[in-house]
Amino acid sequence: MIAKAEWFNRRKYTGWGLTPKTWQGVMYTFTIVGVFALILNLSIGETLKMVLTGIWAFFILIDILRLMASLKLDEREQKIEAIAERNASWTMVASTAITILFVTTIAKELKGTDLIPVLVFPMIVGVIVKGLSNFILDRRGI
Repeated sequence: MIAKAEWFNRRKYTGWGLTPKTWQGVMYTFTIVGVFALILNLSIGETLKMVLTGIWAFFILIDILRLMASLKLDEREQKIEAIAERNASWTMVASTAITILFVTTIAKELKGTDLIPVLVFPMIVGVIVKGLSNFILDRRGI
């Protein structure tokens, strides 16, 4: 659609997604954020803002998913990515189970926005494990 694969690298150490590698990738990223900011600052009704934001988010999601699928990884990079994803997935499953146990036993009184840090915990742990896995596997030369 709009972005090109040569503008980005796969994100290795900071989670999932893409990292800009050229000035075009940086401009594409700034444009995405800029359009979101523009939509949110328009003096229009909240419903229309939500609709425009949803349409823009859907368009960007489709473009980024297409872009991620078109990134070419060599055999070594595919193996490292698969192992890092596996490690992150199992860690998130375990930390989600721990989070559920914590909320249902110790932190029963948490409600609403107080739950947000607790619910984000498994994702943060998964990002850390994926980054560490990528770092270690890259250094080992697998």
